[in-house]
Amino acid sequence: MVLPIDNPTKSFWIEGAESPLRNHRSTADLPKQTDVLIIGSGYTGASFAYWLQKFASNGASPDIVMLEARDVCGGATGRNGGQLRPHFYSRYRNWSTRFGADGALKVIQHEAAHLKAFDKLLKSEGIAKKVCFKLGETFDAAMSEEAWDRLKGEYELMKKDHGENGPIIGECRLIEDPKEAEEFTQMKGCIGAVVHPSGQVWPYKFVHALLEILLGTAKLNLQSHTPALEVSARDADGYITVTTPRGDIKAKTVVHATNRWAGHLLDEFQKLIHGGRGTIAAIKAPEGFIKNTGAQHWDAVINNYHLQLPPPYNTIIIGGAKPLTVHDPWQYINNDKEDEQFRGVPEFYAGWPKRDIVGWQGNDPADLEKKVEEGGVWSGVYSSSIDSFPFVGPVPRRDGMPRILGSTAHLAPLVLRELGIEYNTPEAAAIFPPLPDPFYATEQRIDSLQSVDAIKKFQDDVNDNLASSKKPFAAPYPQVVTD
Repeated sequence: MVLPIDNPTKSFWIEGAESPLRNHRSTADLPKQTDVLIIGSGYTGASFAYWLQKFASNGASPDIVMLEARDVCGGATGRNGGQLRPHFYSRYRNWSTRFGADGALKVIQHEAAHLKAFDKLLKSEGIAKKVCFKLGETFDAAMSEEAWDRLKGEYELMKKDHGENGPIIGECRLIEDPKEAEEFTQMKGCIGAVVHPSGQVWPYKFVHALLEILLGTAKLNLQSHTPALEVSARDADGYITVTTPRGDIKAKTVVHATNRWAGHLLDEFQKLIHGGRGTIAAIKAPEGFIKNTGAQHWDAVINNYHLQLPPPYNTIIIGGAKPLTVHDPWQYINNDKEDEQFRGVPEFYAGWPKRDIVGWQGNDPADLEKKVEEGGVWSGVYSSSIDSFPFVGPVPRRDGMPRILGSTAHLAPLVLRELGIEYNTPEAAAIFPPLPDPFYATEQRIDSLQSVDAIKKFQDDVNDNLASSKKPFAAPYPQVVTD
């Protein structure tokens, strides 16, 4: 049995939000029965619950119970980088090799649609400012010739296949003059950049804002600190029983929104979905100092990424630290230890603004928004699948159990049809194009991936990272001091 640890490092997103829903339980006792049971309260679970109620016609939305093993949204969504940064071009070579030019474009168009959908949803609910939502531009800053060759090559290949003004690629642009690139990105030593649309949000506040809306309808019962321990098959009466430490609950449909932890309840995903660990920090900064969200790239492995929150916060959120952590890749590859900090990372982040940002006006070393142990620097677990795509849709051979890792707007109608509830497509959901074929959780896909050697894949990733650690742009790695 694999469940998230109960003492993770503290995250600025969580500690800074001070949400009253953090340890929320709608009722003192766990309900005995519900229409839909959602396991997981992060972005996937909360957005699915939201779409389920938005799609339902005439207010006939189903009763929903949401279980969370820890505090509400205390996992990956409460620990990520806050960027809404679709892969407009940067994975085009890989995806076009696998799915062809048109197949790759469909995947990218699906990612890109999230920006307009976020904008529509947040403005319609009146919560855009509350969750620090902004649309703008982002950049990939090439910090070496190796990185520039790769980034520019991805852009040029997509332009060749779809035309300079083609869908998606027409929204991207190159900055080829090093002086102009450094000025736009504010990254010292940047030699070129690719720019495209993006957004940013306070992810934890976003999820909690959605849940507040749903709790106001009395259709959602939210239960924190209630891990799902076992999920039965559907019984003769059409119900699935979910076992928790606080008792059993029966549901007509169970939605697995557990991401990294899917294999805990669904054995067939144990080899297919694995954890990795990232590190992020929150740094004090002058108001409006960072013009655009962005990422620095030295090669295909070593990178940083950052954004700045709007007033009154003005906090820079910086993640990656790969110039440093690349020396010990087992710290983050197939690693769930979000109760630990990465060695040397707090000092690396504190030195980053002066070292890397043009015209940094703050302190050196920079001041964290909170003490390290109180949310200034944190780690968090993210999920990755063995073929790099989410599993969306009904789980084969498990009646009544959708599995979702994103794309929740596509799954809501399926569940409502199963429950016999009429539905209409809301405006924000209509923005999404059809779900790309590689996302579907088909029996053939799940079965074929069982034979992939995950251990070899992890070791290959480690070897690639160690090779990068020997390059001149890798940062010195602090030695372990022993008595």
